[in-house]
Amino acid sequence: MKYKEKTASEIIRMIEQDLCSISEICKTFKISRKTFYEWKKAKPEFGEAVEEAIDHREEVMIASARIGLKQLLEGYMQKKEKVTYIPDKNDPLNEVEKCRVVEKKFCPPSIRAIKYVLDREERKKDRDRLLASERHPLVIEVQDEETRRQLMILKGNGFRSGGSLNPEVVAAVDKELEEEGKMKSEEPEVKSEELKVKNEQGQVMEQQPVAQPSAAPVEKPKPKNLYPFLPPGYTSRTD
Repeated sequence: MKYKEKTASEIIRMIEQDLCSISEICKTFKISRKTFYEWKKAKPEFGEAVEEAIDHREEVMIASARIGLKQLLEGYMQKKEKVTYIPDKNDPLNEVEKCRVVEKKFCPPSIRAIKYVLDREERKKDRDRLLASERHPLVIEVQDEETRRQLMILKGNGFRSGGSLNPEVVAAVDKELEEEGKMKSEEPEVKSEELKVKNEQGQVMEQQPVAQPSAAPVEKPKPKNLYPFLPPGYTSRTD
């Protein structure tokens, strides 16, 4: 089947109004799905119009869903009509309306809808808190171990209340604290062993003999003057 502007317009209208699926539209106009997608590829204006129709349909559906959700959250008035017909006196083959009864009933807010909205908002807040903590880590200084334990339980429960009532979260936090306590208790022993080794090494160094300083050189005695009657600086010489 050849591409026709009229057929393309009808297809776009049906898509936009969400009357039928693509397969049903193709059956209505007696074309194959392959032909439909070939038209989208060969005719850019048709392809763009189809995408715009699909987007508009999605927007309308989302708006309708929001309206319905709002009614469920706030409550709504349900209207029911009951019509009674009787045979027409002038024309027994036809019927005419005898009376119409309209019943109105108020439907209260839906608990499930309210819970859905609150849970969605809570999940959104959790995601925002997680992103904020990744950008700017939160640092809290505590003065006692019990406050630190409660904060760890809060963190283990995804920063949601009720973590103290969750036995799995409490057990995981207590186990982590117990492991930290074991590590801290083992650290002083290691330090004491290192200190002991250092002390032993110091004692060995102290026990080593200290080298004696070298003795000062002894000056040799000057020879005595054999001729004391001569003045200093003169010596006797024999020919």
